[in-house]
Amino acid sequence: MKEKLLNTPISFPNTLPEGYYYLEDEPAYDSNIHLELELPKKSLSLSDLGYTKDEIEKCPTNFSVSGIARLLSDEGVRVLMQTAQSLRKFSSSGGERIQYLLRGCVYRSRFLRDLCLCPKVSEFLSEIYGIPVAPHSVPLHLGHFNFAPDDLSRAVDKWHTDTIGLDYVMMVSDPNKQIGGQFQYFLGTKKEAQEIKDSNQSMPEDRIISPHFPGPGYIIVLQGNMVVHRGAKLKEPYDRVTMVNAYVPLGLDSSDPSRFSDVKTVDPHQLLFPEWARHKAWLSRGKLNRLIEELPFTDDKDLIISELKNAISDVETAISDLSESGSGEQNFYGDLEQ
Repeated sequence: MKEKLLNTPISFPNTLPEGYYYLEDEPAYDSNIHLELELPKKSLSLSDLGYTKDEIEKCPTNFSVSGIARLLSDEGVRVLMQTAQSLRKFSSSGGERIQYLLRGCVYRSRFLRDLCLCPKVSEFLSEIYGIPVAPHSVPLHLGHFNFAPDDLSRAVDKWHTDTIGLDYVMMVSDPNKQIGGQFQYFLGTKKEAQEIKDSNQSMPEDRIISPHFPGPGYIIVLQGNMVVHRGAKLKEPYDRVTMVNAYVPLGLDSSDPSRFSDVKTVDPHQLLFPEWARHKAWLSRGKLNRLIEELPFTDDKDLIISELKNAISDVETAISDLSESGSGEQNFYGDLEQ
């Protein structure tokens, strides 16, 4: 069947999980006050990183990583940092990969929720990606904070690809005041990064890109499951804070890259399990709607069966994921240093 361009964005839950409460007395989000949108001057494609045509066809877009863009005004930065500090007490360990992270923030801050769901920002990101996108249908992936480690021998975040497809990384603290701790990405593919890891080699320095962020409130936009990246080690103690917000493509023909096993190790299961089910059901609903609207008259049973299987495949994946009794496993490359 022909591609139907748009799925309907999933609605945000209308109730809070048990034990979660919104901050009191925080400013109301106002896009006219808190945003200052400036597009990046250039972007790289997956082709630029060395991905093949077959690999790219499985993705929703050939986009890989942007130049630096601006998202927040000075007032937006001030409020967001205040929010991050107010919520820091809820941070937890991200295991071996990252020492301190904070997820589920959109269930604790109305300001953050409204920023992450803002239609203006979604339109802005759609322009950068070159495809229509919406805020991620797993709210745990909205407004995720990373904090600096206590131990300077640890990377802020080790070399990895993201557990989701589309996202941005924002500097919430002032990057001009930190020594080390740069956001970096690898000018290459996931396969190459794995080969470097397997051969116990270092990441080649001439293929490590360290974009310059002019200040807080600036972002870099990624197809995060395809771009190998990290937060480097700080050389001096600094309260480095970044925020990640994730998006989903509204097209129906790319496979879902989201990894359940990784987030199972860090997220509260009473949030993750229902969110995962809703996410996968939403994907299948879009495909079922397309099938209902566009399935042609035909006696080709194989075609019909194939379309039905494709439409429910995401729900079947969710059932399989939720049936697993293990605790999950994080997938990342490590420090890649000698």
